[in-house]
Amino acid sequence: MSSTSVKDMAENILYFVGDAPFFVSHRLNLVQGAVAEGYRVTVACPFHATAVEAIRAAGAEWIEWNINRGGTSIFGEGLTFLRAFAIVRHTRPTLIHAIAIKCILHAGLASKILRVPVVGAVSGLGYVYTGSGGGMKGVLRRAINAFMRLGLNRRAVSFIFQNGDDARMVEFAKLDKVSVHRIGGSGVDLQKITMRPHPVGPETRVGLPARLLRDKGVYEFVDAARELRRRGRNATFALIGDPDLTNPTSVTPAEIERWVREGVVEWVPYTSDIAAALAELHIVALPSYREGFPKSLIDAAAAGRAIVTTDTPGCRDAIAIGVTGLLCPAKDAIALADAIDRLILDRDLCVRMGVAGRAHAEDRFDVNDVTRRHFEIYRTLLSTHELT
Repeated sequence: MSSTSVKDMAENILYFVGDAPFFVSHRLNLVQGAVAEGYRVTVACPFHATAVEAIRAAGAEWIEWNINRGGTSIFGEGLTFLRAFAIVRHTRPTLIHAIAIKCILHAGLASKILRVPVVGAVSGLGYVYTGSGGGMKGVLRRAINAFMRLGLNRRAVSFIFQNGDDARMVEFAKLDKVSVHRIGGSGVDLQKITMRPHPVGPETRVGLPARLLRDKGVYEFVDAARELRRRGRNATFALIGDPDLTNPTSVTPAEIERWVREGVVEWVPYTSDIAAALAELHIVALPSYREGFPKSLIDAAAAGRAIVTTDTPGCRDAIAIGVTGLLCPAKDAIALADAIDRLILDRDLCVRMGVAGRAHAEDRFDVNDVTRRHFEIYRTLLSTHELT
């Protein structure tokens, strides 16, 4: 970052985070960048021993802020907001950066009352905005849009979206005073995730590295594995990650156990050494229904692995279609199996796509560039706020 960085205008950056491990795996580079420039950084998030240790090791202060990511209780949300308000008043930040919609809602209202500029990072519209908008989901969408207008429709607010489809949320919520930015994903440390040789031998290894949710296409992946076994392909399939039982679309441990017992997939629990996990694969598949900009595909590109993903927001943005990976329709296990099968049957194509993926990552996904762009947004927002 340049000598005319955000340091000239800011003293304390406050991050509001609903998922501490996610923050450490996806956004810790922002803390490290700010601390390296000499700023005080505070992270407000739920307690998670390993994540809090990493946050403190990066040089930030941690404050406990509990948020029920799947909760809808008015009383519970009221308490969450009051705690957020107290944290902002106590830390007196010059800038707030809230990550994910629910955190943005709470931080946005608190920041409006206390007159603090805020950056809202939308890393995917999530369950409420996925699929049809009828019933309770429609009620929640309308409520979210109303609270967005209440707390966030002002010049001292910037939104960061990861793809153009998600950016339309600003239109839906009628936020006509905010600034909007696009940053494709969280970036990847190209020194930590490198391109290693493919596993040797005729067997093809296919992995789905993600939280094990229905919306990530886990069921389609399992069905595609069954189909390819039926076709007699010499391939193994691995689910790499854990369920998220706070999410209503999570698969259950019993389902995972049943699939493993059936022999259709292997299960590799979440690992912080994703580079080693990717090195064991030939193909990375993410048949998700919708994403912001999936880090698993950024990591796969950096690791030089061919990708199969869905023609949906976020997923299609993360690959060079036909060059670094293949697309298939969402919720279609046979189409997914066909795309994977093409790479199983053509190892040379699989390798070529992996090599192209590494070049794509070097060109577009370097975490240092992503960090720099965030700080440019901070500087612009703070300059705007000083003029109001």
